[in-house]
Amino acid sequence: MRPITLLAIATVRACVTAATSLAAGSTQVEHFSFTVPDNVCGFSGTTHIHGTSVFRDTGNGTSFENLAWFGVFTADNGKSLTLQFSGPAKQTSLVIDERAGTVTTVTTDGGLFEKLSITHGPTLTRDAGSVTLVDVYAYTGDPNNPLGDFISETMSDLRGPHPDLFDSGIFCDVAVPYLQGP
Repeated sequence: MRPITLLAIATVRACVTAATSLAAGSTQVEHFSFTVPDNVCGFSGTTHIHGTSVFRDTGNGTSFENLAWFGVFTADNGKSLTLQFSGPAKQTSLVIDERAGTVTTVTTDGGLFEKLSITHGPTLTRDAGSVTLVDVYAYTGDPNNPLGDFISETMSDLRGPHPDLFDSGIFCDVAVPYLQGP
């Protein structure tokens, strides 16, 4: 998996994990911005990430989040790519199975799932529409903060163009020619 995408996933999961201890009905707004060294498709550089998450606990392990996330990777050669995510995510189920030691979440993401473009230039690939994700995590033993290490994910109810969800090689297939070019 691409490091920039791993950062996106980690950012979203950090927002969800932090919010699982909120009281039902409460809303948490988080603005984030950070820069990290990165390697994207074999190119070293730095990634600057910024965005906003609005999270609302709707009770009984369900939630609603609207996320706008932007990552700009600048390769050491000066070329730059932008990765963007934006849209709602509705978690409709959180099931703790103490016997199995797992937590299963069902989340439907909509909007712009992923857009990769040349910074201030054309779009290289785009995943948009909705997708339902069933994620399994290790159970921490704490029902107020149940999500442990990520175990697995399955996708269903896919609507809209999602080329990169099924073929993660597309990202590097379109990024590398630009990053290598003159």
